[in-house]
Amino acid sequence: MEFMDRMMEVVDYIEDHITEDIDYNDMAKIVHCGVYQFGRIFSYVVGISFCEYIRRRRLALAALDMQSGNYKVIDLAMKYGYNSPDSFARAFHNMHGITPKEAKTSGVKLKMYPKLTFYITIKGDVGMEYRIENRSEINVVGKVKNIGKFIRKRDADNWKDTMGDVWVVWDEFLNHGMNNKIRDDYKLYREPFWQIGVTQTLENGETVIAIGAEANGDCYDDLDELTVPASTWAVFTAKGRLNQDKHPIGEVMTRIVSEWLPNSGYEKSMDYELEVYGPGNTNNDDYTCEVWIPIRKID
Repeated sequence: MEFMDRMMEVVDYIEDHITEDIDYNDMAKIVHCGVYQFGRIFSYVVGISFCEYIRRRRLALAALDMQSGNYKVIDLAMKYGYNSPDSFARAFHNMHGITPKEAKTSGVKLKMYPKLTFYITIKGDVGMEYRIENRSEINVVGKVKNIGKFIRKRDADNWKDTMGDVWVVWDEFLNHGMNNKIRDDYKLYREPFWQIGVTQTLENGETVIAIGAEANGDCYDDLDELTVPASTWAVFTAKGRLNQDKHPIGEVMTRIVSEWLPNSGYEKSMDYELEVYGPGNTNNDDYTCEVWIPIRKID
């Protein structure tokens, strides 16, 4: 129940702050995960992105406000965070099929998008394989970038689009020469980390992304560097194609937070997550990657 209780706390928080700027970091703290992973978990559990859920709730509430007859279009645009009455009217029409002013007409049909509720389906037939690794500092070399407060892209159809600025960093790394340099020139891809992606959430809520490989002791003036502190790690395998709408790590992260952590006797020890992409065809159904979560024993 702990995970579902936290998700309901997220939903209640959204309702209490529905007319305000809602920060991913506040939500991630409730669920006890990194801000980047929270977006994955929410999308996997709910079926739509965090931003899309908020958009639908705001437009549903705006329709109720409009029917009350006490608001002008410009008032509701400002109340629900739209830059102009025109942008609000377009979004309203896209969801309800009528204009905000038409919503005042008696007998018109509107769409209600209700507040989320959760229930638990107990399966018990799918185990989770993991291993525990103790590692000293991990020096990652490649591309490192602070992307600021992480924002997922609205109305996205697949995981690359929802990643927003995170995918921008990955795209620059993969398709602008650095991946080839690390693989072919420096030959740094090797066990156990191969190609590694690091997500660090800073105390101020900003997100740092590092992509590359574990350093081998040499100095590389043309590569950025990030040091991940020594830790004990729980390592989980995700299997599936990377060219599908949902990233295979999304399901694994959901199960880590909802099933494994509450029952393992461990808790997350620091605001890092690692993703490890080994050799193989990423378009095959049996392609495997890993997610590493820093942990410590609960006293």
